[in-house]
Order: sequence, then C-alpha cells, then structure tokens
Amino acid sequence: MASTPCALFAYLVGAATFFAMPCAAQGDRYFIATQPGTGSILYIREGETVMRTLLLGGHEALGAIAIDPTSAHLYVADPALAIIYWYQLIALPSKNLITDGRKHVAIKGVVAQSLACDSSGNLFIAGQAITDVTPSAPPPPYAIIRIDIMQILTGFQGIPVIEGIHNRANTGSPPKMFDPTAMFADGANIWWVNGKQGGSHGTVVKGGAGGGGYGVVIDQGEQGSAIGQSGEFMFYSTENGIFGASLGKKESGCGAPAPPPSKFNPMKASLGGGDQGPCHLISNEIKSTRGMFWDGDGTMYTMDPTSGIYSFPAGNLEPHRVTQVAKVTGTVDLQILFVPAFASMQSIPSAMLLAALFLWKTSL
Repeated sequence: MASTPCALFAYLVGAATFFAMPCAAQGDRYFIATQPGTGSILYIREGETVMRTLLLGGHEALGAIAIDPTSAHLYVADPALAIIYWYQLIALPSKNLITDGRKHVAIKGVVAQSLACDSSGNLFIAGQAITDVTPSAPPPPYAIIRIDIMQILTGFQGIPVIEGIHNRANTGSPPKMFDPTAMFADGANIWWVNGKQGGSHGTVVKGGAGGGGYGVVIDQGEQGSAIGQSGEFMFYSTENGIFGASLGKKESGCGAPAPPPSKFNPMKASLGGGDQGPCHLISNEIKSTRGMFWDGDGTMYTMDPTSGIYSFPAGNLEPHRVTQVAKVTGTVDLQILFVPAFASMQSIPSAMLLAALFLWKTSL
C-alpha cells in the first residue's frame, strides 16, 4: 500500500471496521457547533458557506458536546437535567448530515462542563456527579470522570466512580483539576485546560487516562479555553491568543511570563523569529477560542465564538495567520467529524447492531 502523509483513522465497532484518512481528498470534514441562544446544534461541511441545523431544541439547557470517532455518536450534555444524551450521526450521499432521529440517554446523574472522547471511544466528562446528599455522604468532588466504551455499549447509564479519575481533592493544593473547560485524551493521558486561575492551578495539565500521576504542563494564561494536539505539538488557547508547545515537553511550565502579544509580523515569522521558550505564540488574531482539532495532516481548526471557525498550520510552532473557514456567531462548543469517502456513515448503525448482538451472544 502506498504511503500517505495523512494519519490513518479507524472507525471500529463490533465486527465492522471502517478506515478513514482525515484529509480533504479522502472524504468530508464536518464542523459541528452548539448555539445555546437558539437551542441549536449547527453544522457545515468544509468548502461550503452556509451553516445548517442538525438539531433544534430537545434540551433544557444545551451544554458541551463530543464525538466518538469509533461510532459517530454525538454526545450532548444537558446540565439542567444532569444527563448526557447521544445521537447517531449519518452522512447522506447528498453530503447532508443528519441523525437517525432518536435521542438516547448515555449517562445520568452528572452536571457536565466539558466532554471528550479518545480514539477507542471512551468518554471523559468534566463536571460533578449528582447523588443524594446527607451528613454522612457529602457531595461528590468536582472531577474528570471516565466512562469506558463497553459501559456505553451495554447501556449502563450510571456513574461507576463518582470521584472520577482526577478531582479537586486528589490533584494537589491548589488543585490542578480545578476548572477543566476543555480536554483531549490520547489513550494514555488526559489533558485539560483550566478556565480560571490558570497561573495558580495550571493553564494546561496532564494526567493519566485511568487516574494516577498528574502535572502542570503550561502555566501561562489565566483562562484556558481550548486544547488539541497534532501528534507532535500541543496547541491551546487562552485570553492572550493561541499558543503551542512540544507534545513531549518536559518543563513544568513556561518559565518567564509571556510578553504582551505583538502585532503579527510576516517577515519575522518567515525568519523563524517566534517565541524561543517552550511555549510559543502562534496567533493573537483570535483569543479564547473553543474546540481545537487536527486534520491528521498539517492543519488545526478552532472556533472564535464571536466570529466563526478558523484554521492555522500545525506543522511547526512559528507565528501564523489564521484563516476563516466559516462565519457564525453565538456558538459555544465545536467538534469535527471526519467521514471517509469510501465508507458511508449510513453503515455505522448496522455496525452498532452487530456489536450489540456480539455482546448479547457472549453473555449467554
């Protein structure tokens, strides 16, 4: 098989496997965003200019969203009801994106602030579990909770460990798991940005995906809002702009405070004149962005809630201009769905049925 510069993604459900190269030439890329003001979840396919409605209403409060890359499940948090729902996404031959029309309950009893899925389909929830509070049973701590994919497949809707894998009580003093507004999981680790007091609690923090060790990776920026990775570099957004650092960065922070953002200088960027410390300013054209995703090749995507969706190069840590991909306002959260050109997403619900049958047979 000929080599390709694009990362290989696998949609694996039960006995069916679909491989997808998340590049423009290999399929379609859909940007999915929440618009709480209208109670809508919107989408746009890359290359188009009009945002379309995927879901309208159906939630008391429209919260965080996440997409399981193994099954095209769209998770939607409803913090008012302390429920996380899931919808099956389907890409039609017409290139329109729809759901199968059913709203499923994934998890009950948790007020979610942010959501993330890893490449195996495990769901991570940042928020607080809801239990009956008595003098002998204090409320659970604010935590990052892991829900294994097998639990989702079997239909169990409870929280297995209400203390989560990282929480405000087990991540030091001051706690490093404090206000996780965004997360990404790479299988071995879970990374999060704290949306408040990043200088004290850590702007970017990394911990084990199953619990255990944790540590501050980035300490510049009081209000982290988005985080993503490109396989080689980690990118994150704060009130000061978009920054990047090596994914294998060993330093526990960034050293001296970041200088005030300067005006973008293309000549300086072309000469490699970016920040020389471990934390590099990529762009200050947009700040406090939401959602940050890699296309598997050389581009990162993120969203400015006040103006739309943008892209920037992910191949290095030099300053770059951002490019607007879509115009939209009033949005709060962003996810991206890759649909391979040679595997229709319509077949994924059938794959889920195969998985359910497999689990039922093995339980006999």
